[in-house]
Amino acid sequence: MLHGFVLLAIVVLGGCLGARPRQAARPSLTGTEIPDVHHSPDFQKIRALQSDLAALNQYADTAEARQAAQTAVIYSRNLAEKYELVRPAVFHNLLVRVGLKKRGLCYHWTEDLLKRLAALDLKTYQLHWGVAYRGSELREHNSVVITACQQAFDKGIVLDPWRNSGDLYWCPVRVDSYPWKQRPPNK
Repeated sequence: MLHGFVLLAIVVLGGCLGARPRQAARPSLTGTEIPDVHHSPDFQKIRALQSDLAALNQYADTAEARQAAQTAVIYSRNLAEKYELVRPAVFHNLLVRVGLKKRGLCYHWTEDLLKRLAALDLKTYQLHWGVAYRGSELREHNSVVITACQQAFDKGIVLDPWRNSGDLYWCPVRVDSYPWKQRPPNK
C-alpha cells in the first residue's frame, strides 16, 4: 500500500521536481507592501540580486535593478503566503494536483511573478518565460528569466521562486541545472 502511494505521488506530481530545502524563516507579509529593505532580513539578498542584475548591462539603471530585485525577492515570499504553501514544493505540487490547493505549481509562480515584474514597466530589462523539459509530464519546469534589453535569452538570469518554496533562487541561465529555453508566445 505504501509503495502504491509513493508511486502515485511521483506520477501525480508532474514537473518541478528540483526542490531544495527551505532556508531560514522570514517575517510574514500580507498584500503587496514592501518593507523598509534596510531593516529587512532580505536586505543582503536584494542587494546581491541588484548587483547581478546591474551586471547584465553596463548601462543598467541601478534604481531599476534595485526595484526589480526588491520586487522579485519580496513578492516571491508573498506568493508563498498567498498560496498557503506546504513544504517541500513537490509535496505542495501533489496537493494542487489532487485539488486540495488551488495554486503553487511552478508555472503559477512564474505567471504571478512575471505579472508583478511586468507592472514595473522596466526600461533597461526584458522579462521572459523560461521553460525546461517542455512537454515532459514529470520534468517540465517554468520560471522567469530576466535579461538586459536586446540581450540573448541565454545571457539572462533565472528568477525561480518555486525551487526554494518562496525563498527566491536565481542564477545565470547558462549555469543552472535546468536546460532553459524561452517559451514561445501563446498563439
